[in-house]
Amino acid sequence: MEITREDIDGGRTVRLKPRGALDVDHAEKLHAEFEHLCAQSGVEQVVVDFSEVRELDSAGIAVISLGSYRLGEVGRQLHTENLSDEQRDALDLMPQFTGELAEKYVPTFFESVGELGLNGWHELKHYYDTFTDAVFAFVDMFKGRFPPKNSVTEQSVAIGVDAFPIIGLLSLLLGLIMAFQSAYQLRQFGANIYVANLVVISMVREFGPMMTGIMLAGRSGSAIAAELATMKVQEEIDALQTMGINPSRYLILPRMIAITIVTPSLALMSDIIGVSGGFLIGTLYLDLSADSYINQTLISVTLGDVMHGLLKSVVFAWIIGTIACYAGMNVRGGASGVGRATTRAVVASIFMIIVADSIFTTVSTLMGG
Repeated sequence: MEITREDIDGGRTVRLKPRGALDVDHAEKLHAEFEHLCAQSGVEQVVVDFSEVRELDSAGIAVISLGSYRLGEVGRQLHTENLSDEQRDALDLMPQFTGELAEKYVPTFFESVGELGLNGWHELKHYYDTFTDAVFAFVDMFKGRFPPKNSVTEQSVAIGVDAFPIIGLLSLLLGLIMAFQSAYQLRQFGANIYVANLVVISMVREFGPMMTGIMLAGRSGSAIAAELATMKVQEEIDALQTMGINPSRYLILPRMIAITIVTPSLALMSDIIGVSGGFLIGTLYLDLSADSYINQTLISVTLGDVMHGLLKSVVFAWIIGTIACYAGMNVRGGASGVGRATTRAVVASIFMIIVADSIFTTVSTLMGG
């Protein structure tokens, strides 16, 4: 690339006329000219004539932008002329420096709080829309609008059956841990038999449903969010709407039915397996007979305790399902948006499960249950 220089008005205006390609291989020449003009006295403005520039890439654009900034620092202006439409559009993509960098705006405390509140309100509205869509989809089943054939079965297997091994293993270990820790204290008072009470009440009322909910949030909730978010990004959900298919009935309803069915079932199996872990410690470590441990377990637990835990698990199921569907259906961005939606679904689900569990425990304690 060649650059022709022309001095006008006694050197106060300098016109540079590049010829050829202003690309990564030749942009350095123009940059050197700009640096030379910055150091030269008497120059007031620089004009770059693009009439004979055949090619312009990002390196050339960056040099023009940087040159505008450098000349502005020494009180001079950079102008361009004879730009084609493509060249003008390309230069518009780069920051236009004027010699003064704009200061970054820092919002005040109240502005930050207000923005946080507004964002939370908008997120809550979107979640409410997803929740009501799920409720109305359930209601529509009484009108004969059922989900696609076999979809509930497939989702039940993916959400519940495939999650049983990990939930079962963790429940067994949790039962062992609770029995060991309680036995360490109760043996000092000769109250080994009450290990059965502690394990069964803790598992049935608290740890069984909560452990199941947390594991489903991390495993199945993330899968639901990622699957729906991927469909949203690939515009598959828009295609369903274009074909007149309700995404709530086709996508949300099968997952909500499945997770509502399998979560109490998994919680009940978690209770049984956790109690079995306590049984192993009671009979093998505390020298309790199997009959005495089983009798003490049956005496200490009631049907109300079991129903309390199962009711929790149903609430946890709806928390996981609706949050996962909301995060997936409201994804923004491409692949990175899918990752953010999955993370948000897991974190929000676990947080709300713990909040709901604390509310359940507080209310039942105050009511004497």
